[in-house]
Order: sequence, then C-alpha cells, then structure tokens
Amino acid sequence: MKSFLLTATFILFTILAFSQSLEESWEAEQHYRQTGMMVLGGWAVANIASGLVLRSNTSGVDSRFWEMNAIWNGVNLAIAGFGYFSAAKLGTDGSAFELYQEQMGMDKTLLFNAGLDLGYIAAGAWMMERSKNVSKNPDLWKGYGKSIMLQGAFLFAFDVAMVLIHKRVVIGDGMELSFNAAPGGVGAVLQF
Repeated sequence: MKSFLLTATFILFTILAFSQSLEESWEAEQHYRQTGMMVLGGWAVANIASGLVLRSNTSGVDSRFWEMNAIWNGVNLAIAGFGYFSAAKLGTDGSAFELYQEQMGMDKTLLFNAGLDLGYIAAGAWMMERSKNVSKNPDLWKGYGKSIMLQGAFLFAFDVAMVLIHKRVVIGDGMELSFNAAPGGVGAVLQF
C-alpha cells in the first residue's frame, strides 16, 4: 500500500508539473503572437505617420512613395490589431497536440505570406519598370512600385524571422517536446 501511494503521488506531481509547463507553453505562444503583432503594428504606425507627413511635404515620385506607405500600412495595422486580439483569445488550457497544431498552422500561414511577400516585391519592380513606358501618372507607378517593394521586403523579413523564432515547441524549463513524422504515423518525443 505504501508503494502504491508513493507511486500515485509521484505520478500526480508529474502530471501537475507537466500541466503547469504546458500552460506556460500556451502562454509563451500567446506572447509570441502578440509580440509579433506589436512589431507589425509599430511598423504600420511609423509608416502611416511618416507617410501622411511626408506625402504633403514632397512631390512627384517621393510624394507617391509616402502616400502608398501610408495606404499599405493601414491594412497592416488592421491585420496587426486583429492578430493581437485573436492571440489574446488563444487560451492556455489546450493539450500539447492542440498547441502543436496551432503552431504548425501559424508557421504555414507565415510561410504562405512569405511567398506573397516575394510577389509584392516582384509587382513593385514591375510597376517601377512600367513607369518608364506610361504617359499617364509615371510618378504614381514609380512611387507606388518603390513603396510596394519596400513593404514586401519588410514583410518577407518579418514573416521569415517569425517562423525561425517559432521553430521549436518548448514545454517548461529544460523540457522540449518535438513531433516527428515516421513511416506509419506521427511520434512525439519529450526530452528532459
């Protein structure tokens, strides 16, 4: 009976310790997402403010560049706000597998966005080239193209950095949980 109680107590403490660490991992995920959205939101606010001020204090290509920075980052600010408040609703009581699914979903979204970002850079370069061959609003084409290239480059760096930071699932101090695909299924490894 004494051995049974000792074993049951050990198992209970192990489960409680793991649950606390899992909760901390959910909180870390929430913090990671909110921090990322604050960085994106900060970039957006800086671009909106500078775009509005410098658009009216410049002319030609430069005016259009600052104008597009402000317009583009209105969308970024909305995305950052939505992402921040969505992360706040993430919760901390899910399972390790649910956490893994959330993280993989986030990584897939970021990698998809990184592909779009390369498309923005290419579209901006095309617009700059197109500005050389249009008679109507060449400054708009060139200024907007420069801005879209800059915004695409920032977003690409942001998305790639977010994926690299998010690369591992950590549960508590010194414990690491990893999931691996293997023939016939998926395995989980908990290392201390």
